[in-house]
Amino acid sequence: MARPFLSRQLQPLLRTIRIKRGTGQQVLAKFSQAGLRLLLIVAAFGITGCATSVGVDRNDPRETYAQIAVSAISADDYSRFSQDVLTRYNLTQAFNEDPQQVLTFLHHEAEKDYRNDLLFALSELNYFLGMRYRQKGIKQSHPHFFASAIYAYFYLIGKEWLEPPNPFDRRFRIACDLYNGSLAEALADADGNLQIVPAEVELPVGRFAFSVDTKKFDQKVAEFEKFISTDRFGIRGLSRRNRQAGLGAPIIAVEKKLEGAPMFRTSPGTLFLRFNCRLKEIEAGTCSGKLELFSAYNQTEIDVGDQRVPLERDVTAQLAYTIDQPYIQGLGFKEFLYGTSYIKTGVFYMQPYEPDKIPIVLVHGTFSSPVAWAEMVNTLRADPVINRKYQIWNFFYDSGKRIGISANELRETLSAQVQNLDPEGNNTALRQMVVIGHSQGGLLTKLTATDTGEAFVRMVTGKSLAELKVSDEDRHRIEKEAVFSPLPFVKRVIFISTPHRGSYLSKNWIRTLVLKVITLPQGVLQSTANIMKTVANLGVPDAQAQQFISTTSLDAMSPDNPTIKTLADIPLAPGIKGHSIIAIDGNEMPPDGDDGVVKYTSAHVDYVESEFLVRSGHSCQGQPLVIEEVRRILLAHLKENQPLPGKEH
Repeated sequence: MARPFLSRQLQPLLRTIRIKRGTGQQVLAKFSQAGLRLLLIVAAFGITGCATSVGVDRNDPRETYAQIAVSAISADDYSRFSQDVLTRYNLTQAFNEDPQQVLTFLHHEAEKDYRNDLLFALSELNYFLGMRYRQKGIKQSHPHFFASAIYAYFYLIGKEWLEPPNPFDRRFRIACDLYNGSLAEALADADGNLQIVPAEVELPVGRFAFSVDTKKFDQKVAEFEKFISTDRFGIRGLSRRNRQAGLGAPIIAVEKKLEGAPMFRTSPGTLFLRFNCRLKEIEAGTCSGKLELFSAYNQTEIDVGDQRVPLERDVTAQLAYTIDQPYIQGLGFKEFLYGTSYIKTGVFYMQPYEPDKIPIVLVHGTFSSPVAWAEMVNTLRADPVINRKYQIWNFFYDSGKRIGISANELRETLSAQVQNLDPEGNNTALRQMVVIGHSQGGLLTKLTATDTGEAFVRMVTGKSLAELKVSDEDRHRIEKEAVFSPLPFVKRVIFISTPHRGSYLSKNWIRTLVLKVITLPQGVLQSTANIMKTVANLGVPDAQAQQFISTTSLDAMSPDNPTIKTLADIPLAPGIKGHSIIAIDGNEMPPDGDDGVVKYTSAHVDYVESEFLVRSGHSCQGQPLVIEEVRRILLAHLKENQPLPGKEH
């Protein structure tokens, strides 16, 4: 029976053996035992009619992992897991020729099979087809994207199958990405904007309907012009992308521009579509779901059945999208030259206020704006402890006016915020505030944490405040301009590239050029005229008064200015800790060196708890080592004031 399958090359040899059967002893003597064994092996392969192709080839480990990791999420292909399912039913060719028929078959098999790998394959194959059909329009692609999301949901959370997926299984992470990516694509219109409205959805197999719940978002949906998936954007200008893993489609909510506004505001969020049905109800058309919109700031986890599920979030994309506006990109320089315009001086929250988080107040420097803090903000947000225990505020001001005015604006704004947020004075976190200032912002920061007493008054007049014979109005003006006490809620300050003893650039041609083009707001000019008049009433000559009362911030930061010299020698108030981060752009060792704007000898003060030296230029807020030092300080602040997460005991 086996003869037709024998190899043609073996048949003559076997005939020779049969012919010489009578002299078999002689014939067999010609074959060694090893030869006979080889003959039997060759004959066995001849009977099979083919040679094996199973084996291994030496491979680069990266190539091996590339084969293992491929999926429809990252390539125009599907994973080996889905291929295994197609192979099981001999459907690989059929899927290429008639994918709808294959999806219907697999859906019916999943209804009666206890293995959830069918659900994974259905999710991935639908996503694969959705991406293939996307160029044909949303009517072709949306049914597959919605199907991918619902099958991934059942795979990850469903209870009808033998056991839940192993979180260490590669399919688990791929399924999360399939759910998130499919949901974002399924809700996108032809322009890429997400439609957050109730809908009835036709699927490749069956249909379902969903309602919408936006109550857990910070603002009303009607206030927004559009919602966009963060998957549609790459990031530039920031070293990392903070995308916390979980379920849900991360989005950017873009507010409607106010009339005459040069910019729009945005908020980060996450969309989550939950289903209240079993797999069989999909084909019957009785499946229902609910699309929920969450804030990415205060909603990081949700309950789904008996599981606690983290939400996928992408706050970096929202930050970069907001900054990427011409008006915001240009903030700082024109405000220095002409005063504040659309955005007025004040404190701006980076996220909705949370009473159990300590405020970090960032104060930018000259010619600058809060945009300069973007890298630090983005990196600090990525730290789970910092993000859980702190909230970030930005102080924005026009940096051209004299430092005394800006310092008072900072002090008054922070005091008003604290009073409004906690009028009873019971919030401990609010009263552990950390203020961080860069360059001129460091000088403003110091004036929130220093008891100057009457040092400036005596410097100008040679007398105490009580000895001055002035009107009540003039006395109030002098106190506001020259007497500073520490804010009781500020507990720690950080100086970055701060010119405590002035900037040498304030003496050169740059200052001369700027003073020719700067236009100070009328209110600033009037304030300066008033204080000059008050000082003149005290008998101080105009030339001497102008030394003490600077017209612009550049005048105040001149190394020759007696006010900044006096401030440099006043220590921080008791109970307030300070830290210095000083940049040297070169290889000089202290006390030599500078950052291109401020010398080390100007930035160094003796009354801080720590001093950190970084090799960088003046604008070093985004330098990785600077950010890491700020993080160290913030963790030390927590350790002294609040128990660290996981270390309470």
